[in-house]
Amino acid sequence: MEIPVCYFCLKSGFLCQSCSDKLKRGEVTQLDLEVAKSLLELESKFPQLKDCAFHRAVEVPGLLYVLVACRKKVPRTVWRKVSRALSEERGKPVRIVEKAPSLKAFLTQVLSPARIASVNTVWLPDGSWESNVKVPANDFRRLPAEPKVLEALIKDLINEKVTITPVG
Repeated sequence: MEIPVCYFCLKSGFLCQSCSDKLKRGEVTQLDLEVAKSLLELESKFPQLKDCAFHRAVEVPGLLYVLVACRKKVPRTVWRKVSRALSEERGKPVRIVEKAPSLKAFLTQVLSPARIASVNTVWLPDGSWESNVKVPANDFRRLPAEPKVLEALIKDLINEKVTITPVG
């Protein structure tokens, strides 16, 4: 599994200058290091993880999201087992999210079990953009966390400005 720091640093617990600088600059967090170490230990139990890269871990109240990308398709059953193992270790539910080619595919994983009605891109005068995500009103209560918390989570995971609103 690819990780954002050196294997030796992660295994030993002592960071080299390069990895220490990444931590100081905020490219990686202490949580990222803990989750990466756990994933490396799980790699021996789940060999499918060898073709994956760990990107980031973000904690929201009562839930931990782990962002990964894989070169080969990893069965959903494997992700469930990895998630369960991480949940037992961390003491809170863990949701593993794969990087997706489209924003809607990524958001579908993050907002599940709530459905997405539409994703609209709004271009701002300064040249930047943000996305409005419409969730059916009857699914809005099924969101895994508060909309503002999920918006901040998405910003942390993929650096996209997103607004989640009910529709219908």
